[in-house]
Amino acid sequence: GRKDILEAAGWWEQPKKVDGTPWKFHEAPFGAGGAQMYTYDVDGDGDADVITSLIAHGYGLAWFEQRKGSTGIEWKQNTIINSKPEDSPFGVKFSQLHAIDLADINGDGLLDIITGKRFWAHGPAKDAEPGAAAVLYWFELTRKNGKATFIPHQIDDNSGVGTQVAAGDVNGDGLLDIVVGNKKGAFVHLHSVKKVSKKQWQAAQPKRIH
Repeated sequence: GRKDILEAAGWWEQPKKVDGTPWKFHEAPFGAGGAQMYTYDVDGDGDADVITSLIAHGYGLAWFEQRKGSTGIEWKQNTIINSKPEDSPFGVKFSQLHAIDLADINGDGLLDIITGKRFWAHGPAKDAEPGAAAVLYWFELTRKNGKATFIPHQIDDNSGVGTQVAAGDVNGDGLLDIVVGNKKGAFVHLHSVKKVSKKQWQAAQPKRIH
């Protein structure tokens, strides 16, 4: 039940007593990361996994599955999006994933990921795609037969994220909205629910490519 500290290069294990005893560092290949990293039981197996942007000024979003190895805790990387559409399960690609947030967008009891492209973070010199749309996405967490999948849903293509992105019920209607501030401006994306037919819903679902 003791809280540990997570960082891009690994994690620090809190000792049994906080009496000057050094914290033990465990190296882990989480990548350079962005502004936020989260621990959450993604696959529902009872332990804490890690969710993080891989490179704030580049590409990549992944979750790392915690596993018990012969020498202790090990981590398996599960890519959600990467630098090429074919490297991402649903073919989504964008750079500059500076900020992520976790929130239960669809009310199913599982935490989803909210992230997007940070617009003009440090100009074109540090952006792999400086002219690309400032997209905002939520990635829906689903679980089936012990396997976890994050399904991408585009919210907007002209706001993106900043160094933070936050979900909360702004207008008090019981639905989570999303607030963004960055070099494009300040944005509030109000969440609404629309009734559609089963056929329309199925047609709108993202298609997995591998």
